[in-house]
Amino acid sequence: MSSNCFVLDVNGVKLNVYDSGNEKRYENSTVLVFLHGTPGQISNWKYQIGYFKKYYRTIVYDQRGYGASDKPKKVSFDDYLLDLEELLRKLDINMDDAVLIGHSFGGMIVQEFAASHKVKGIVLIGSLLRLAPDIFDKIIWYLPSFLWKPVLFKMNPLTLKLYKDMFFSENVPDEVYEDFVRDNKDYIESLPAHVFRYLKYFRDYDASSSLKRISLSTLIIVGKSDKVTPVEYSVEINRLIPGSRLEIIEDAGHMVIIEKYGEVNRLIHDFVKSIET
Repeated sequence: MSSNCFVLDVNGVKLNVYDSGNEKRYENSTVLVFLHGTPGQISNWKYQIGYFKKYYRTIVYDQRGYGASDKPKKVSFDDYLLDLEELLRKLDINMDDAVLIGHSFGGMIVQEFAASHKVKGIVLIGSLLRLAPDIFDKIIWYLPSFLWKPVLFKMNPLTLKLYKDMFFSENVPDEVYEDFVRDNKDYIESLPAHVFRYLKYFRDYDASSSLKRISLSTLIIVGKSDKVTPVEYSVEINRLIPGSRLEIIEDAGHMVIIEKYGEVNRLIHDFVKSIET
């Protein structure tokens, strides 16, 4: 997949982008745009890319600071909103044709974007209303990186257990988790320390008012065992977005897009078909 990516200059940074439209022509105009979480990358969506590129033009990109994209020292929430808007423009995607699909932090970007832009529809997966920093966040934000980076972001028995407990359900098959580790080990270990501090700039984010302004077809998905963005977050988002639909997936944690990719793909595909006119 990485060999099919290209670099796009967007708002002063270089973004790493995958566009299935470079490989195939599509009869319909619907375009799916996937936004990963933090500290995610394009490959987090590999099961969605492999499935959806057969049916729709599929765009996935490393958001600024992540994957193979540029990693500025500081970021703002508006940076990510403006990046998405400019990316759609540069790829010649009409807003009315775009279905935006965001996971975790990517869901935050999608829901905020949808509060002020008219797109075809949105899918929020393990999204959240506001950040709730824990002790690990505060350690990362305020202590020197030599104290925490070798402990929290190097694959060792402690982090392997921590990541599994945090991001997956207790029933995740070993091969699924091992595949996730293989995909992300080198990437996570190589990320500069300042990238792990990006969330500090969003600590005052609150979507309570903006969610009420969303008047688009909206699908909300969450794993029932999600510890990072628990089910009650999605229940509240569902309550605030008029007419939205909530789907809770059994035996799945925060990385539901990997752990239960077949069910996630089915829900997204059914949703997209339901809003195509």
